[in-house]
Amino acid sequence: MKPGVMPLRGAFVATVAVSLIGGAALARGVPTLALAGYDPIPGPSPWGPDDEAGASNTQTDDKVLEGKRLIKEGKVYRLGHVYEPGMATFPGNQGLSLDAGPMSQIGQQVTNSEVMHGEFGQMGTQFDALGHFGYIPPGSSDPDDALFYNQFTGAEVMTGDGLAHLGVENVKPLVTRGVLLDVKRHANGGETLAWGQEITLSMVMRTLRAQKMDARDIGVGDVVLIFTGWEENWELGTEGFYTQPGVGMAQPGIGLEVAKWLSSKGIACVGSDNFGIEVTPPKPPVAPGVVFPVHHHLLVKSGIFMQEAMVLSELAADLAAELEDRPHGHKSPYEFFYVYSPLPLRGASGSPGIPLAIR
Repeated sequence: MKPGVMPLRGAFVATVAVSLIGGAALARGVPTLALAGYDPIPGPSPWGPDDEAGASNTQTDDKVLEGKRLIKEGKVYRLGHVYEPGMATFPGNQGLSLDAGPMSQIGQQVTNSEVMHGEFGQMGTQFDALGHFGYIPPGSSDPDDALFYNQFTGAEVMTGDGLAHLGVENVKPLVTRGVLLDVKRHANGGETLAWGQEITLSMVMRTLRAQKMDARDIGVGDVVLIFTGWEENWELGTEGFYTQPGVGMAQPGIGLEVAKWLSSKGIACVGSDNFGIEVTPPKPPVAPGVVFPVHHHLLVKSGIFMQEAMVLSELAADLAAELEDRPHGHKSPYEFFYVYSPLPLRGASGSPGIPLAIR
């Protein structure tokens, strides 16, 4: 532990739980969230100084039952891409390869196996654990001084054998109520959002209204999925989905404004059909060195997980069709049972895996 950090982690300050209970104050209209003077230093966890599970602590028996009650048809949606050699990968990622293992014959039976290589935790449809991002405070350039979720330091978290703390194995399964925000359809005229286009809080509120919902329909422990249409670029490969010629990494997505609002609602996870949830190229830093403020605010400051490169188009189309068919005054169809458990890869910063929506 670095000098001056232990008092922060050791002192449990109950008021940081405002990120879980502040939603009630924002339920009326479009809230105005101040971005000036943003403090990037993470506070202690509302679940105690040893907490490494973050917002997955919201996954209670009641959330399971709440989600289960949303199953009306029994239709299951696989919300992720197929993992295969040659698929789009984050720039610099070594990609995925699969080699057939030796075929074995046992009597009249044959068995097959395979050997896989790749950065599995950070490719394709993938889930960011809390150890994925940290923040080096001003005055230092030493990664050991970085602050992670719950004020774990870089010296505590990062080792040559993976993450000693905040690895994906600490995440509790997400079995809960899911909500889809179809921003493409309801706030962008049905057009896929352009790279560099920020999803504003006004757009989120417009989407909720069009879906017969309001801010009160996003609650503690929910998973919120954002459909931008960017999924359609997956088959273009790395250049097309992750990067644009002459620009580098580029995608539509939310900014700090929406990230702060979502964290105020106490949700468990944010997912999207783009590669990294947040608008890219990034906007000017809101604090020194915070190049990717959404990752910082959700993972480091709020303990909220991120599910990236999802497949949401089928779910979005079916929910839109049901919205058209529902008589006026009926409840919104844009909620469903959501199930995902990351692979418990000890020390990993993320996990592959396909979330499920069940209606």
